[in-house]
Amino acid sequence: MILVLNNRLGKRKWYFYGVILLLSIFFLESSLFLINVNATRKKINGTSTQDDIKPKERVSYDFMNNNTFEILSDIYINLYIEYDNSISFCQTYFMINNSAPISLNISTKSNLQNFGITQNPRQPQKSNYQFQFGYNYIIRIRTNTSISNLTISYRKNPLYNLNPDTEYSLAIYEPSQDSWQLVDTIEIINESSSETTIESTLSNLQQDTDYYITLFEVGIIQPDWTWLIITVVVIAVAIASLVVLISKKDYFQYLRTRTIPIEKGAHRLTLDEVLENENRNKIIDLILTEPGIHFNELLRRTGLAAGNLVWHLDILQTYKIIGKKRIGNFIAYFPYYQKNPISNVDLKLKKSKLTLEILEMIEERPGIWNNLITKKFKVDHKTIQYHLNKLDELGLIKLEKEGRKKKIYLNLDSEYFNQK
Repeated sequence: MILVLNNRLGKRKWYFYGVILLLSIFFLESSLFLINVNATRKKINGTSTQDDIKPKERVSYDFMNNNTFEILSDIYINLYIEYDNSISFCQTYFMINNSAPISLNISTKSNLQNFGITQNPRQPQKSNYQFQFGYNYIIRIRTNTSISNLTISYRKNPLYNLNPDTEYSLAIYEPSQDSWQLVDTIEIINESSSETTIESTLSNLQQDTDYYITLFEVGIIQPDWTWLIITVVVIAVAIASLVVLISKKDYFQYLRTRTIPIEKGAHRLTLDEVLENENRNKIIDLILTEPGIHFNELLRRTGLAAGNLVWHLDILQTYKIIGKKRIGNFIAYFPYYQKNPISNVDLKLKKSKLTLEILEMIEERPGIWNNLITKKFKVDHKTIQYHLNKLDELGLIKLEKEGRKKKIYLNLDSEYFNQK
């Protein structure tokens, strides 16, 4: 009886193990199938290909000259794509959302003339910015029906001819226009790989219309400051006699022994912590050596970013280590002497740390808008709007409406930045 029971239990055990093994193989094969579906790669021995892409199918095409094109769509696509022989080491990713199947024709050239366009359109234009075409990679798309949304991404990688330290903006051109038109462009950082992707979305592309798409390098227009520096130097020399020059050691001793009320606001630093910071030491050295120095000269001499310099100046003003005074069209900075009438400054920038962090973010990403700032700092959008309103009232930022978005830029013409 015991032998028969053990035999039955043994058969059941092996039956159970067999079922587990079969299920494991099934799920393994299923997961591998899903991975392959989401990452289909096709090597193209040539410069062109034609293919049918199913809904939700992601396909990557590896062309000659190290060109890669990836596409994902929620509808059926009949695709034809062609790369010019002069194009090399370029990577592009298309994601398409549409209600109806489409036939999509894509071709690439290094310039518009190679597409047969004889008259160059004007460069994109935006105040305080200049745009340079240096990517030498233009995509032309044409479809047999309109497209609701087309998202285009580029990996910001030197391998694909994109400099990680350069800012880019997508631009689109169609022959009925006379200039390239800028498209909202954002950068997305992959936290796991630390790689940056440039991304833009085009909406309502019309059927049977040629659209040309490329990237432009973005730079800030730097005005000629020669006359401004000369003027401020003259002003500084003229008023220097009003300020008692003092050594840094004696000045620090004076700051530590004086008795005046200081409202720290959002700052929680001790006086020693304020004075020991390397960047703030540079600023203090310059102001002690050249009383009346202006913002842009401090910016040039310290090598700090504008937002960072604003932050340190705000701390130094809050702790009454320096003062500022409007002289003509400029804002000049001085050591803070309680008895010196020139240092009785109205500190306009009593801002919280968040306000200054937002200002710095606007400097790093010109054209950003409220929603992106809200996502960055993970606070309520009304809170962000409150700080943006403060910056706007101080004249440090300006808003430009594009479509439904209010894009935000530094106001380099403001009194604070001394660019009148």
